[in-house]
Amino acid sequence: MNYPCIVFSQREDSQAPRFCIFEAPVKDVIEWSTIPRLSPDNQDGIQRAKNDAKVRGITKFLNADERNTIPTAIVITLSSNAHSINSIEGGVESICINKDKKDEVFVVDGQHRLYGLYQFNPDSKVPIVAILGATNEERAFQFIVINNKVSKVAPDHIRALTLKFTGQEDEAGLEQRLKPARLSLSPNLSYVGFANELEDSPFKGIVAMPNIPEDKQIVVPAAIETSIAYIQSKNIMELSNEDLAYDFFITIWTVIKDSWPRAFCNERKSKNPLKLMSKVGIFSMTRYITDVINFLSSFTESSMDLSNSEDVSDAVRKVLKMQAEEFWLSDWDFTISDTKVVREQIYDALTSIQQNIRYDYNWSNDISFVKPTFS
Repeated sequence: MNYPCIVFSQREDSQAPRFCIFEAPVKDVIEWSTIPRLSPDNQDGIQRAKNDAKVRGITKFLNADERNTIPTAIVITLSSNAHSINSIEGGVESICINKDKKDEVFVVDGQHRLYGLYQFNPDSKVPIVAILGATNEERAFQFIVINNKVSKVAPDHIRALTLKFTGQEDEAGLEQRLKPARLSLSPNLSYVGFANELEDSPFKGIVAMPNIPEDKQIVVPAAIETSIAYIQSKNIMELSNEDLAYDFFITIWTVIKDSWPRAFCNERKSKNPLKLMSKVGIFSMTRYITDVINFLSSFTESSMDLSNSEDVSDAVRKVLKMQAEEFWLSDWDFTISDTKVVREQIYDALTSIQQNIRYDYNWSNDISFVKPTFS
């Protein structure tokens, strides 16, 4: 399919992509393009799920008044194999799009406009800006930057794309490109990817990312990021290497998972919210154990090495002996949420539990928000 077009470069930098501007009927665009959505079945996708309400809203807008139009261009990316630029009479250029290569033509911005116009009239014409020869990284970058200016892209969606399209240490990758656009995330983002993917992680496959099945999305990425950030904030000498803070965090939670299988649950339970696995639960438990172990290791007679996973594992087990898994399974008087007040209440409760067990009291003694159970 051929369309007269204008091809230009916005900047002279050789690394910058070329643009192509043209117009086409929406029925054509739908025929030779695809909209790759990020999902458990398509981890190379970039788009969010189609919102039928938005599509209906656009169609309703167009039907409301014959003067109503949508001048905003659809943004697409084209691989080198999916198109060719040809010269026609009068010095004008045309773009030829190979509809057999539709899997290499991606709608980066404007999927709802496209569907809304199609429902209104398949012959409606739409302005198009095509990014020529775009890489997968370029697609993801443009999707985030364009959409975040209008309808905010969810942080977890940005996390998933950033992890997908950020390469090795010697490559800039998507994460570095997002920083100047003020869309970068936590410096501990890469550790979220490790926690969700590495075999030795207790959180493998249960981090709430768009490419993970919804029923497996247990742990929010921010729980991992803030917990590791807290460990780093303690400036523990043995953990001065950034990766060691991640290892310390993973060791803590590996022991918790093994010791408290009921509280460390990898399945959603709507009737009994997963308190320990919530953001505030993971952060509070990480904070408490880090503080206790750091305190114990500070004594001169201590031989504990916090960079040694075996030493840390032994220490965590000792801390858990003075805690109660039942605390995280009990009913509380307030709704669990990640606020400073709730964090402090949980931290104080963990301190009280340690004291109660030490002096042979009931673990819940003087913890006001824990509802009593009656047998």
